[in-house]
Amino acid sequence: EYERFMPWKSADGKSVISSDLDQLKTLVNAVFNKKIIIDLISNFIVFENEEGKYNKKLASYHQYFAVNKAVEKTIEASDIKGDGRSGVIWHTQGSGKSLTMVFYTGKLVLTLNNPTIVLLTDRNDLDDQLFGVFSRCSDILRQTPVQADSRERLKGLLSVASGGIIFTTIQKFFPDEKGAKYPQLSDRSNIIVIADEAHRSQYDFIDGYARHIRDALPNASFIGFTGTPLERDDKNTPEIFGNYIDIYDIERAIADGSTVGIYYESRLAKLKLNENEVPGI
Repeated sequence: EYERFMPWKSADGKSVISSDLDQLKTLVNAVFNKKIIIDLISNFIVFENEEGKYNKKLASYHQYFAVNKAVEKTIEASDIKGDGRSGVIWHTQGSGKSLTMVFYTGKLVLTLNNPTIVLLTDRNDLDDQLFGVFSRCSDILRQTPVQADSRERLKGLLSVASGGIIFTTIQKFFPDEKGAKYPQLSDRSNIIVIADEAHRSQYDFIDGYARHIRDALPNASFIGFTGTPLERDDKNTPEIFGNYIDIYDIERAIADGSTVGIYYESRLAKLKLNENEVPGI
């Protein structure tokens, strides 16, 4: 018995089938590939604890392929020859972006030999929300995530040699005095910074938080997640995080049943003004 079902529409993460007749064939060729099924069982199943009830969740095809591409890009970015920019994952809102981040973090912990993961949000409520998702899926992370509610706490958590999943807000990286340089918190290269909603204007190098984060963590690698596409004139986000790693746009999400469509109907509101009241306006 299941509460939610979603077809597996890709065998390689590149091409996506459109015909219902090909779904079973694609499922068999992809999921029952020895390498993929072992990977799915090992790294892409969570038992999310919601008020004492455990819900088993398996990654969807777009989550699976996006995570593996992101891990590969992060390995390249964090290498001594890398530039620290892993890239950006655009998965439309409602398609399971938070769980994608969980799967990515869980696999990264094993692949990079216990790095320190810093998850950045730009609001306390988002920080609490994302922290809640990670806390309910702590088994796959193999450690308990923590929140850094102050700069001193953040610095202390980053002082360890390795390990740790740290949640904090970007406001923690703003210096006490405007125009001042933010002090270095750690020079380790095994720190991965995950920014939620990475397209927002706070992440710019001129007067935004990106410059201060780089000052604080000069050798860290960065990856961004966003639920909306980057704007055409947005040069800051690619400069900080790199180019797109994976795209799961709203058209695919609607076709897969991951989210519902949004329709806009333009109307002209007709207003009638009492002519006797015009002189008094």
